[in-house]
Amino acid sequence: MMSKTKQEWLFQLRKCTCQATLDKVIEKNNDELTEDELANFYAAADHRLAEIITNTLYDKVPAAVWSLVR
Repeated sequence: MMSKTKQEWLFQLRKCTCQATLDKVIEKNNDELTEDELANFYAAADHRLAEIITNTLYDKVPAAVWSLVR
């Protein structure tokens, strides 16, 4: 099975509407995904966290927004 792209993960993670839910999904996947899969997953999770914090959907997260993320 091919691993998901960042975009595919992002679409799935957009079902998470709050940071607490996103954190639970991150915790679960942290133990289940391979290192290669985790790279795309974490990129998507950080992107989704930026969207949750700013309450805005982005195709590409603006550089200024990253300062608000962890």
